[in-house]
Amino acid sequence: MSWLDDMHLRDLDDSQAIEATCNKCLHTWLQSPVQLLLKVDHRDVTLAEVSRELKCRRPHCGHCGAQISLVRNEDTSGFVGGMP
Repeated sequence: MSWLDDMHLRDLDDSQAIEATCNKCLHTWLQSPVQLLLKVDHRDVTLAEVSRELKCRRPHCGHCGAQISLVRNEDTSGFVGGMP
């Protein structure tokens, strides 16, 4: 059991991106949760199921199975200030 089994695709925010790496050719690409939701049959799919069924985007590979991680696309600026 990992965090991939606990988290559903519908739980992800639109500002997050999914970074996928093919298990066979190690090609890495970014995909949004909205793009993946349009491809799946039901909304209760877990991220573990997505990682098992995700096809590689590289031409002539098409391998099913990828390691996925979540990337935040939000502005993460820190506090910039000083003492008077």
